[in-house]
Amino acid sequence: MVSRPRQVARLSPLRRSLVGSTWEGILAMPLVYLNLPANLVVATLLAEALLLPPDTYGLLVSIPFWCNLAQLGLAPLLFARYRARDVFLVTIWLNTAVWTAFAGVLAFAPATVMAHPGLIAGFFLLAGGLTTSVMAVAWTTYMQSWVPPRIRAVYFARRNRAAQFSNLAFLLLSGLALQWPTLPVIAAIFAVSTGLRAVSAVVAWRTPAQGEPVSPTATDWRTQWTALRGADAFWRMVVFGVAWGAVVNGFGAFQPVFMLSVLGGSAAQASLPLALSLLFGAMAMPAWGRLIARFGARPVLFCAVPLWALVNVPWAFLTSETRFLLYPLWAFTGAVNGGIVLAQFNLLMKFMPPSVRGLAAGCNIAAASLGTALAPIIAGQLIALALARGWAHGTVYHAFFMLMPVGAGVALLLLRRVREPQAAPVEHVVGALRNVRTLAGTLGLGFLAQTLFTPRGADRRVEY
Repeated sequence: MVSRPRQVARLSPLRRSLVGSTWEGILAMPLVYLNLPANLVVATLLAEALLLPPDTYGLLVSIPFWCNLAQLGLAPLLFARYRARDVFLVTIWLNTAVWTAFAGVLAFAPATVMAHPGLIAGFFLLAGGLTTSVMAVAWTTYMQSWVPPRIRAVYFARRNRAAQFSNLAFLLLSGLALQWPTLPVIAAIFAVSTGLRAVSAVVAWRTPAQGEPVSPTATDWRTQWTALRGADAFWRMVVFGVAWGAVVNGFGAFQPVFMLSVLGGSAAQASLPLALSLLFGAMAMPAWGRLIARFGARPVLFCAVPLWALVNVPWAFLTSETRFLLYPLWAFTGAVNGGIVLAQFNLLMKFMPPSVRGLAAGCNIAAASLGTALAPIIAGQLIALALARGWAHGTVYHAFFMLMPVGAGVALLLLRRVREPQAAPVEHVVGALRNVRTLAGTLGLGFLAQTLFTPRGADRRVEY
């Protein structure tokens, strides 16, 4: 029998690059997860270990998004001198070094951390956010340059699925460790994540795909901006990203806090429904990839976003007595989120002008970050103000979460004027999801299902 390394070595450079990128994503996920604002580990650190109030918490979790705005001035200078692949590899190591130092400070200087919790946590989140923001632009530019368009939807669905399983395992193990939400325990979680990220950096370095070389001519940013400014479909997607980022991060940043402070329970208990979200997201990813490949990304978004809004309605009524609902809520949310993320990414790549990839990626990330940066700050201030006036914690968060479906609907309206070439009508994707129609009927929402699932027009079938 031929060994696995020899089998991989015999593959074409493209296949080896695809396999290598998949493994890089699997090993990177723990630290990638820590870089996400308001993830369970960082939320536990800020809210439980450091005991920061909601307004300070909202400010700190917005830092990575302000970093995404800052990279708009930094990334073009780097890409004018270095390949996107090289920038990607270097920023991996820089980001790993930041989180390793953060782990060291938490483990060996806990008294200093507790004396200045907001300042120290903010410094490391800022450093981690800056390196992550440049790395994200470099990765997007690098991947778009060598992954063939014909396989992007299916490949990234499979890659994301594998990465989700990696994230699932990490979240479950972290949840067990966070039964003791102390600084040394959280430092150990950081250290394990940075070790795996270092291995992923080696795998990324050994990936054959080199991406595009640096242009031998000086970059004319005025010409690039002129070319990008005329890409109307791209900018419509950017505006949608701003709105959707505000919805997801404005509410999502406080879901872990709500689970810990209002519903009760430990971080270990909170990790179980979150793990279900990752599991169902990984399981649903291939199906979303096939739907996008067959019907297009825009129709999938028009189906997935309303499903997300419907699934998140119960957050406005959750109590400690009904916390068992967290399991189906997070499971369905994870499954739907997978489709939204994958469709949004593929649609952006389709509309991104090839001649200005780096600038386009930077503009998209910076613009989307504006909404995601402001949302948790505003939300944190409003929550802190309501709590200061004597409102009950549960009432404040329930009123806050009632706005989630409304925000999703407003964001979806921004996609109405986006036209995706060779995409099927939205109703075709809805027809492919006929099981959802059956489920809606069993929930007493038959009237809504009939309205949404019945195509309009004389040349279309009434039923699918």
